[in-house]
Amino acid sequence: MITFFAILIGLGIIIELISLKRNFSKVSVDFGVSTYCTEPGDSFDIKTTVSNRSYLPIGYVAISDTYSRHTFLPENIKASNLSQGTCVKKICFVGGRRRKKMIMQAYIEKRGVHHLSACSIEFGDFLGLKELKENLFIRHDVVVYPKRINWQALDEALSKFCGDMTAKRFLIRDPILTIGIREYTGSQPMKEIHWLKSAARGELMVKEFDFNREFSVRVLMSVSGIANQSDEEMDDICSAARSICETLTEQGASVDFFSNAMRRGISKDAQWKCEVSAVNKGGLLEGLGRATSINSGSLADLVTQATKDADLDCAYILVVPKGEKLAQSAIQKLRESTAQEVLLVEMESEVSV
Repeated sequence: MITFFAILIGLGIIIELISLKRNFSKVSVDFGVSTYCTEPGDSFDIKTTVSNRSYLPIGYVAISDTYSRHTFLPENIKASNLSQGTCVKKICFVGGRRRKKMIMQAYIEKRGVHHLSACSIEFGDFLGLKELKENLFIRHDVVVYPKRINWQALDEALSKFCGDMTAKRFLIRDPILTIGIREYTGSQPMKEIHWLKSAARGELMVKEFDFNREFSVRVLMSVSGIANQSDEEMDDICSAARSICETLTEQGASVDFFSNAMRRGISKDAQWKCEVSAVNKGGLLEGLGRATSINSGSLADLVTQATKDADLDCAYILVVPKGEKLAQSAIQKLRESTAQEVLLVEMESEVSV
């Protein structure tokens, strides 16, 4: 019996010495998320995989993660709040030449760019007397889109705006969409005469154009008047911009979006532009999720870019924070460049046309 215990103690000492010399290079950690862009409140998976390439099992492995403080975790997850965010420690056993997968669901409601990272890995020795720790540098960003805003004044103004544009587009003849020919009455310009048909008929014939032309709108969002670090104002103005663009595309409009807001994680640009359609809103939503209150250009520069190469039939919507002093001069410049409507949307204020 004494010999048996002596052998067990000897084996324990040998395994303990081996576990103390555990090589971190034999263990790898893969940390990721199921999506990098999400709607506010939609759940996504946080995935952690620990791979043990040695033949010896690891009885204690702890992965420490840090998430944005706005991240909501399952109720059964023990987490601690730190200055840099919410810290979660995941503990598991990994057998020799085995892999351990851990998946946890989370969601975020706050618009913006949220950091999720795996910070460190810890091993326990065989007897549980000592821990071996190594830092990890794995980080992923999750972009949360702004919510669609529920603002009655904005809905009414957009309804009137779209109604006016829809009515006016039937008064605009499209020189590309030719639907037929008719006799020349003497009032049409020479460029509308169809010379081949006129020669065939022996009399002047003119082109008949389609009047049902798609209307285009350029939406401008300026953050020049927003105080730095004002998250609430930024969330509101981004929500308004999203609601406006989606409402317009639902009405069949062709939409171009312009903004002077710098985007977190994107190289600095004077302004950024993206096309918006019912099936292509990813660039707009991600940009609004990354948008900050730091402007990369003035409101006047934004108007200049938006009116460049624009058709006379293009309408404009300008979204600005409350109290923007240069809003009226920008509206005046936009009206000078178009024969269509110009809508001014001031956040926390009345919507005016």
